[in-house]
Amino acid sequence: MGLPISSTAMADQRFALSRAFWFKVASVAGVYLLLQALILLVTGVGWQKFWVLQLVENFQYWDAVHYATLAVNPVCGAFYLLWPALVRQIAAPVDVATAMSAMILGSELIFLGSLPLALFTFERIVRNRSLALLAFVLYALGPNAIFYAIGYTESLFSFLSLLFLLSLYTAEQLDFSEDQSKGRLLVLYGTIFGLSVGLNLLRPALLQSWFAIAFSLTTLLLLRRLSPSTARDTRADRVITLTLLIGTGSAFGYALYGLFCWNTVGNFWGPFQAQVEWGRALAFRPWLLLLPRSLLMDLHALYAPALIFLTLGWLLFAGYCQRQQMTLRLPRQPWLYLFLVHPLVFSGMMVVLSKFAKQWTTAISIRSPEKVLSELGSFTVLYAIAFSGVHSIINFLVNSGYLYSTARHYFGSPYAFIGIGAVLAALAVPQLNRLAWVMAAVGLIWLGDQWLHYGTGQWLG
Repeated sequence: MGLPISSTAMADQRFALSRAFWFKVASVAGVYLLLQALILLVTGVGWQKFWVLQLVENFQYWDAVHYATLAVNPVCGAFYLLWPALVRQIAAPVDVATAMSAMILGSELIFLGSLPLALFTFERIVRNRSLALLAFVLYALGPNAIFYAIGYTESLFSFLSLLFLLSLYTAEQLDFSEDQSKGRLLVLYGTIFGLSVGLNLLRPALLQSWFAIAFSLTTLLLLRRLSPSTARDTRADRVITLTLLIGTGSAFGYALYGLFCWNTVGNFWGPFQAQVEWGRALAFRPWLLLLPRSLLMDLHALYAPALIFLTLGWLLFAGYCQRQQMTLRLPRQPWLYLFLVHPLVFSGMMVVLSKFAKQWTTAISIRSPEKVLSELGSFTVLYAIAFSGVHSIINFLVNSGYLYSTARHYFGSPYAFIGIGAVLAALAVPQLNRLAWVMAAVGLIWLGDQWLHYGTGQWLG
């Protein structure tokens, strides 16, 4: 029988965890700022561009220039108005250059200030400190992290999303046996509804939210039918309440913008119409699975959610077949992972090797589907997986002949990394965890390349 832990020992342990937590946050923030400053200073023009020391007309600021224009003159269009409205209220810009300067500085401050919240949220939901750190590094030091600091909506959207995910998970897991838990739950309900409204005033999220709700409820229903014990803690009534809050909050948020469009241009669906005018229309172009006609990371953003969806489907099918053990095959030689440059090529190669040259692969046993699914059977985790993944589906099915911005839409918010961290934690395969860390290192180098592109006026995505 173990000895009881003294209060002093517990205090020391909490202090050590707190110190480690802030060390991780400070390290990631420091690496981000150092990389950004070095590359922008080397380019010279990039440093002037970041601080808006030259005429806006001389540079290509991508979407940021549209938001800066809306801060000066709000109109109905494809870009939503919450971010420009906040800049207008705080900075009172007199021209586009002033608005641009406030947006760039403001977005980076929001991002850096939200890093403690990001790590805390990842640790709470992923429930594995090492993999939560991995998700945190992928989120904050990946190539799409550049969009948190150049005036786009990503920083504010991610900050509100972190609050949303943390509130959602807390409400889902709240124990009614605790004192005042009903009052806390009501506060969380109000927070979730309010954040759903705000997120849908910030950028298009209505269809994505409804898809994530439908996907999460369907998956939880399948889990309950496969194994009642797996879904025992889902608290069905509370989950239904959460879905209603998110669904109605999302609709209300868009309705506020839709009414603005109705009053100004006479079209409640003006933002959707603006997308069509840009050439985005429903189209099936399978060749984009091979060549995205955009950045390589857009292709990765197409296959990453597809892989997670397939993993969930594989687990559900294995659970339906009542399999007690599953086997995953990975390359035996490390150099074979270089084919991950193109995920479809890598997948095809692994299918061929697993069937005709098994000596080139390593068989890895995975825990029973019931155990894996029990860890993934959280409404918050499923919602994060679906909300991020549907962006890639939409970009593939509704495009202008390119996969532009797919990586930014998928990797440019915390939802994707909650899903990635939770899946890795549930599978508990050390080889996959090591591979993810290698990809995090590649992502850091890619982030440097993104800042170089920014400083030299090249396309970011």
